[in-house]
Amino acid sequence: MSKLIYSKRLGWVRKVLVQVLNIIYPLLKSTMPFPKVKSIDETINEIVQNKSSISRYGDGEFLFIIDKIDLAFQNYDNQLRARLIEVLSSNLKNHLVGIPIGYNTLDNLIPDSKIFWKSQIVWIYPRLRKYLSIKKQYFNASMTRIYVTFEDKSHCGVLFGKLMKIWEGRDVLLIEGEKSRLGVGNDLFSKSNSLNRILAPMHHAFSKYDEIVDEVKKYSSDYLILIALGPTATILAYDLHKLGYQAVDVGNVDIEYEWFLQKADAKVKIKGKYTSEAAGGRIVQDIDNPIYHAQVVKRII
Repeated sequence: MSKLIYSKRLGWVRKVLVQVLNIIYPLLKSTMPFPKVKSIDETINEIVQNKSSISRYGDGEFLFIIDKIDLAFQNYDNQLRARLIEVLSSNLKNHLVGIPIGYNTLDNLIPDSKIFWKSQIVWIYPRLRKYLSIKKQYFNASMTRIYVTFEDKSHCGVLFGKLMKIWEGRDVLLIEGEKSRLGVGNDLFSKSNSLNRILAPMHHAFSKYDEIVDEVKKYSSDYLILIALGPTATILAYDLHKLGYQAVDVGNVDIEYEWFLQKADAKVKIKGKYTSEAAGGRIVQDIDNPIYHAQVVKRII
């Protein structure tokens, strides 16, 4: 049953289940206390003003914890699950724990996104809540997903401008999947002082976790560490914060920015970049970009 909601072979069953979960949502929302979650604006401001780190949880990380399922880009691993629970329950100064926008508000989301989050919350939250604290202040994991699922997109340019202030004037070490190529072909990181890249596996990156951490330790704590590496990024941001770095799990930010620049109204494939949520987006061509290749300082594949 736990895998049924994502089954592609039984699509009609999934659609019925999603509708049932949506009907249950108002009852759940009115009877079960929800965690306190800051807005996207408040989350970005906290990171910029206090140079905070953030570990982000999406529906994938929650399903990994609750239903112990494989994700498209990360096989199930008991150790990774235990670490995700540890970080979710953590309380470190200037380290933020981000949970999805659906736990903050459904306002201004497109209809499909509202349906998605209502069903996900009903499916996940009753079993997830034991790992959360009603007294704790959580932040918004959707701080990097600031375009395609919004109904009114008129404020998205302002949000991207605020987001870019995180790395403005900073020396950046970017840890990303080998085909992600964040910022290539756009100006996402144009205001950073410098940009170096560590390439990690685009699938099952947790298998290289210790090697990645050891490589980052070679860099000064003055570097801002940006991470786009699925569930591995969630715990990596936490561990690097404990080592004295500002580490920000940026996830899908570059793809969202590409969709913003294209004024896309759906999740479309971006040429030359791993686009996990778009049809055909996991088949990625090689690129010939001298600037990008010069930025790659280490491959841990």
